[in-house]
Amino acid sequence: MNTEKTPFVVIVKFETTAKSQETALSAIKVYISNFLSQQPGFISATLHRSFDGLSIANYTHWESAYDFKNFAKLAKDHPDLPKLIQYNPSPCFYEITEQF
Repeated sequence: MNTEKTPFVVIVKFETTAKSQETALSAIKVYISNFLSQQPGFISATLHRSFDGLSIANYTHWESAYDFKNFAKLAKDHPDLPKLIQYNPSPCFYEITEQF
């Protein structure tokens, strides 16, 4: 896989409770709007919340793995990171193989 030019997807699952889900959603929205979406190579992000209140999934589409890696270097020092870490983010990385 040529990570320099291949579209790259990151899906991050956050653990919440029924009580904390709205607060977590708000914190994630601010982070995406004010920081993540402003990074070079960002294409889009979509937030999903579970009906049971126990999780949130963020689907982010990047132009390339290279762009994501550059973002990740900056993200590790972002002041909002401690707010998000409390929800135990679990990222998985994907390449797009088909779109329908």
